[in-house]
Amino acid sequence: MTEQQLKGLGFVLTESYPHDEFNTNRYKKGVLEVEFTYRGDELITYDLTISEVNSMPITFDELKILSPILGIRGE
Repeated sequence: MTEQQLKGLGFVLTESYPHDEFNTNRYKKGVLEVEFTYRGDELITYDLTISEVNSMPITFDELKILSPILGIRGE
């Protein structure tokens, strides 16, 4: 995944900040935030954060798709 790909999905850069020898760029779209962390020019990690959602309508089919993505295993 690249920052350009994320921008193509409609994510917007909301913050860019240095910390120690790293620099992080944070993108946001709705309740999703993705952070790209670099050491110099080398991409070290990219991480997803999903903000708390108090109420969201969802269908059974959507839940079946979402569960494995979030690492929720069936019994």
